[in-house]
Amino acid sequence: MMTGKYKVFINRRMGRILVSGKSEDLSLIEEGWRIIYEDNDWRNAFEYARNYADKHDYVLEWYLEEEKEVLKDALIN
Repeated sequence: MMTGKYKVFINRRMGRILVSGKSEDLSLIEEGWRIIYEDNDWRNAFEYARNYADKHDYVLEWYLEEEKEVLKDALIN
């Protein structure tokens, strides 16, 4: 199984998908969520989640602070 810093969690019952790099979100598995994708690059994880959410009409969620960090790094480099 692929492992990555950023995980895409899905809860089909709730129609939600989450992109997260937070280890505490692994506890979502106990609440019925599953990991469907992992990547070390936030953008790749987000794109996968966005495409999946669009295809299945799910609500897409992510942490703004993780997105900001990626955007900040992109501006610096």
